[in-house]
Amino acid sequence: MSKAYRYYCKAEEIMVGVGFIIIVTLTFLNAVLRLFDKPIIYADDLSMLLFSWTAFLGADVAMRHLRLVGMDIVSKKFTPKGQKVLALIVYTIIIAMLLVLIRGGFRIMQINGDRPFNTLASFGIGYGAVTAAMPICGIMMIITCLTKIGKLFAHFGDDAYTLKSEMAREDEGLGEENAGVDQIPVNLDDPKEVQ
Repeated sequence: MSKAYRYYCKAEEIMVGVGFIIIVTLTFLNAVLRLFDKPIIYADDLSMLLFSWTAFLGADVAMRHLRLVGMDIVSKKFTPKGQKVLALIVYTIIIAMLLVLIRGGFRIMQINGDRPFNTLASFGIGYGAVTAAMPICGIMMIITCLTKIGKLFAHFGDDAYTLKSEMAREDEGLGEENAGVDQIPVNLDDPKEVQ
């Protein structure tokens, strides 16, 4: 992975984290200040703006780290090459769906882009700032898919390579799917091990 791409990925992860923290902080502060009849009038709209960006950027981060919902109950019955072919097909379908999302997102931006965005309109922020998250992050997700496809093609002949094993190394073994990865599997047919 190139250094520039790693910085891009890290910057995206930081933006998601910061966006989430700001949303939680704004929502909590606004709830507390409403008790004293001093609400932050921009809090709800700013939270909505940040939520749209944080959700779509977070989806890209989750896709990059293979944390989106997935079931490998069928795919793990395939051979290693068959699993790679299936992954290539899935990523191709995802790209096709993202292209539809991007096209629709740009259309929504054309229709609603100049519409004033509630309380944030006084700062010159239109509804286009919210709807822009869909096509821009869709493009970012396509970049992620193309990166995954490139890795699958580069390691197509290597039966030991999987995207999950690479992510486990990059994520330093974090995540519930990697729990116990350093341990010897239990043989359930051996009565000594099962007690």
